Amino acid sequence: MKRQADQPIRVLVVEDSRAQRELLVGLLRAAGDFVVVETAGDGKEALAAALRLRPDVIVMDIHLPILDGYEATRQIMQQCPTPIVLVSSNDDTARRSIEALAVGALAVVSKPRGRTGASAAPQAGDDCAAFLTTVRLMADVRVVTRYSARLPTPDQVRISIVGRRSSFAAPRVLAIATSTGGPAAVQTLLGGLGTGFPLPILLVQHIARGFVSALVEWLDSTIPLPVRLAGQGERLLPGQVYMAPEDSHLLVGEPGFVALLPISGSDRFCPSADRLFESVASAYGADAIGLVMTGMGDDGTRGLLALRTAGAPTLAQDAASCIVYGMPRAAIEAGAIMRIEALTALASTILALAGGVIHDFKAL
Repeated sequence: MKRQADQPIRVLVVEDSRAQRELLVGLLRAAGDFVVVETAGDGKEALAAALRLRPDVIVMDIHLPILDGYEATRQIMQQCPTPIVLVSSNDDTARRSIEALAVGALAVVSKPRGRTGASAAPQAGDDCAAFLTTVRLMADVRVVTRYSARLPTPDQVRISIVGRRSSFAAPRVLAIATSTGGPAAVQTLLGGLGTGFPLPILLVQHIARGFVSALVEWLDSTIPLPVRLAGQGERLLPGQVYMAPEDSHLLVGEPGFVALLPISGSDRFCPSADRLFESVASAYGADAIGLVMTGMGDDGTRGLLALRTAGAPTLAQDAASCIVYGMPRAAIEAGAIMRIEALTALASTILALAGGVIHDFKAL
């Protein structure tokens, strides 16, 4: 049942450390718009409480006894799909947090810091504010049952790459932007491109500070294309996936070379999809492909408009296959998108564009 706007957000808190559990509960209660319906100390208790209480959102540590946060997330998303926000200490649990995002968790945030204990008042801070904002936003995301996904094989993808010659210029780069729900969606897309993809791939993924390296390592180990953190001035190579290092925007400077830009206080998003797409439009014009995937907000809309104006094909993931349709919807409503595709069809369309052939490509 969908929560009414004037109702408090019902939260299940899962944390094995008593001190950390008290801190999280204190932060939520002090915020005023949350009700902590129960707490749990391990993943097995979390699953039972989720089934019994059906909370609006679950706040869960990734490091738990009996069932860790990954396994608890996997079972919850199969048995009683619920928005899950993971809290992690950014150390050896970062990789496991990324794996939990791939099986259905919506977001991962750094553990808030502050005094603990029954009489301790929660302390304000960037990490606390980010935690509360994330929980609020994720509570209203509609989630669905998640089963183990199988990546399409290159042969399965290539079956659909038949048709007339493309009317677009031969592309020289693929630029992708995504946010909430992105890790699993990107894994599916890039896995479908197979080995030998002819274009460099620039990827913007919104994710909490401290988890970028773990995301790069996880993607690199689960898809056939190499994934790396980009370096300033690095030459872009075909079949390589480039992501921005911590606290940097990923751009193209001279055609074929990476340009990294430090974040500033005025940035809404880091890395910024708009900055990436605008730099690609400036460097490559029509010789590029732009894609926006599942995510919250409107980052990328302005940049995709620049790409479409330059004559480049622009794509968006469809609503049915998005965890959150915000970023694609904003770009579509602004007239920045030429074609909408289901997640499972995106790889074949991109391969067709990259290879100079296209199957019934019609602009919106």
